[in-house]
Parts: sequence; structure tokens; C-alpha cells
Amino acid sequence: MSLAEHRVLEHNRNQDNSEPCAQPIGVELQPAIHADLLDPALWQDGLTKYARGTNLAVALADAAGRLIGETINPRPTWSLLHAKTPPISPPPEEAAAGVGCPFSLAPLSPCNCVADALARGGFVMARDRTGLVHFAVPLVLGEHPLGALVAGQVFDQYPEQLALEQVARQLGLSPAPAWQVARLEHPVKRATLEVYADLLATLGQTFLQTRYHTILAAERRGQERMAEANEGRARLLKQVMSAREEEQRRIARDLHDGIGQSLTSLLLGLRVAAEVPTFEEARARLGELRGITAALLDEVRRLARGLRPSVLDDLGLAAALERYAADYTHAHGIAVDVVAPELALTRLPAEVETALYRIAQETLTNVLKHAAAKAVSLVVRRESSGVHLTVEDDGRGFDSDALLQAPGWASAGKGLGLLDIRERAALLNGAVTLESRPGSGTTVHVYIPLKEENHGEDSRPDR
Repeated sequence: MSLAEHRVLEHNRNQDNSEPCAQPIGVELQPAIHADLLDPALWQDGLTKYARGTNLAVALADAAGRLIGETINPRPTWSLLHAKTPPISPPPEEAAAGVGCPFSLAPLSPCNCVADALARGGFVMARDRTGLVHFAVPLVLGEHPLGALVAGQVFDQYPEQLALEQVARQLGLSPAPAWQVARLEHPVKRATLEVYADLLATLGQTFLQTRYHTILAAERRGQERMAEANEGRARLLKQVMSAREEEQRRIARDLHDGIGQSLTSLLLGLRVAAEVPTFEEARARLGELRGITAALLDEVRRLARGLRPSVLDDLGLAAALERYAADYTHAHGIAVDVVAPELALTRLPAEVETALYRIAQETLTNVLKHAAAKAVSLVVRRESSGVHLTVEDDGRGFDSDALLQAPGWASAGKGLGLLDIRERAALLNGAVTLESRPGSGTTVHVYIPLKEENHGEDSRPDR
């Protein structure tokens, strides 16, 4: 057994004794992984360095001996003879079976070096009638034969002029130029070729191991990201349910404390009006009841706007924000300036308008609760790829970096408004950026893409 064959077999034995996760033992190798492992672009750098260091031609072949990609560093004599399609070919049954070799020009018998290397699990050398030699080392991952690395296209002894010229004539080439090129090539001893084969086998198996580990690591990262996404969706669903319960409690409270009390006052007033002795007193009571009814109607309208403002459906986001800003300023004394010039003549998709409206509501609620601001600027800009919402206040501000880097800041109850804003944006593949410093106010930037096919995907990384 040659040195190279011994090293390849030893390498394969080491593979079999390695960690279980290192090899696809007892499992089917997925076609996508198989194709990735034999991607010529990934092999290019390593094989180029090998060819430069050994001055050999080298190529990647599949298990049937078919060339994958291109031959790297083809040698002069082989390139000259290969310029013509060789008339010498394997028998039809072997050609149909895909048996072949990317380097064979005029074999003494059909060259099955790739298949032989895979069958033997080691180095195989072949020579054709030109005197050129090449060798194949198998590429095996676990129990899966993938292909081979083929290298050579050199002479291992001084070329024979007669045999070389005869092959050149059969290939339709002038014999003299072929001989002139061949005689300038320096033969490479067989012992040296065995060392080169050993090096190539090590390079090939190391690459397969490394690449397979990389693929597995990428799959694990993908599974982790999927698990995180599912966790996020579950958390979001839980928060949506909690928000729905909270909204229902708020509505019930508003109905009881506002509308319920007004209806009770109206009912009592009607009873009193029915018992007054004179028409003038009844008329005065009815005037009071008219005021209660008007206030009750205003309260119902306010509650309806809080649930779903009709202006958002009828006139769009800009008008809804202006209405909400006016009500907010009237109720809390904080000036809100709304700027949305691009939305005056065009509408956004309904889900985008709703998300941005709710995000603006939540942001202004945070301003009211935490900022102690006197003025707020709300700007909406539409671009070809998406829409930007920027909400900036002149309040007390805070250390946003410290908040976002604090472990468990959301689960601990801090920044729940910001979490709701981020998750609303994430549902439409949006992104949220927060900027704030103590004493310098707070700015919230929201971006939502406008391509509908992007809605529902994972959002871009947030700051």
C-alpha cells in the first residue's frame, strides 16, 4: 500500500472514531447539503493554493467522475491535447452509467479512477497513452461517497515521443508542436506524487469536515432563530390578549363611570320631571335633561373614537392624527404639531395606517405619563420603499441605552409602551429606533415597509 493510500485510510478511520455529530452516520444526507459540500466556488481558494504549491492541475469531480466547475491550473501538454474533443471514449454501457474521469485523454482502458478511489477508500493513480499521469483521492463524509479530487496532468518520467505523436495524430493535431510542448515539461517522481496525493486527501477531508460543521452550525442557528421567533409570537399573543382584557376593563370603567352615571342622572331627572306640578317646572327640568343628553352623546362619541376613529377609515392617517392631536392638546395642554405632507393626496394600506395610528397613540401616552413635555412634534414621511414616523418631545428624557441594555427590562414592567410599539412595527416587518438622553427629550423613529409581501416577516434589528 502506498503512503498516500495509507494516510487516506487512516484519515477515514479517524473520521469513524470522531464525535457522533461530526458525521452523518445512519442518516440520509440531504440533497441541499450534498450540493453545498461540492460547490466549486467554495473549493476554489483551497484548490488554487494547492495547484500553485504543487504545480499540478486539480479538479473537483462527482461520484460518477464528472467534472464540477473548471480545472484549476491545467498543464501545457494536456491543455494542447484537450483542445480537441478526443475520439477515444469509454464503452457505451460505461458512458451511460456515468463512469468517467475529467483528466483522461487517451486511456489504455476506460479510466475509472474516481470510482476506484471511492471503492478502495484511498489514492488511485492512472496513466494514459500520452504518458501523462493523474491521481484521484476520494471525498467521503461518514458513510456517504461524494466524489473525488483529481490532480496531475504531468509526466512521471521523460515522455516518449512516438506514443505522444501518435495520440496527437488521432486527436487531429500536428505531432511536432505537441512534442515540443511535452519535452519542456519536467517529470514528477511517483514518490513525490504520492506525497502530493496525501496532501490533497488531507485538504479534501478537512474541507468536508469543516464545511459540514459550518452547515450544521448554520442549521442550529436557524432553528434557534425560529424558536426565538415562535417565542416572540407567543409573547406577543399573550400581550395582545392582555391588552384586549385591559381595553375591555377600560371600556367597562368608562361605561360605568361616565355613560352609566349620565344615564342614571337622566333616568332620575325624567322621574322628577314627571312629578312636577307645573308646566314651567317641567320645562326647566327638561332643559337640564337636554344638557345631560348632549354630554352623554359627547361621551359616547369620545369612547367610539378611542375604540376606532371613523376619520381613520374615512379620511386616512393624516386626518386621524390631526384629530387625535387636537383632542390630546385640549385634554392635556401639551401642544402636538402634526406634519404629513405626502399623505394629503394618497392613502397608505389599511394595516399600515392602523399600526402607525396606534403607535402614535402609544407614544403620546408615554409622553403624557413620563416626559413632562410641553410640546411634541409628529412627522410622517412617505417614500417609495416605506413610510417613516418620527415622534419627538421636549420632555425630561432618560438614558435609553441603559434601559434597553438592562436585563429583563420588558418583562420587569419597564418600557411596556415601547415593547408594544416595537411589536406592532414587527408585525409589518418594521423597525423602531429610540433616542433619548436625560434633559434632552426623546425621539422615536418608526419605519414600516410598504411592500405587502414583507408584512408579517421578522423585523429588522432594532436599536
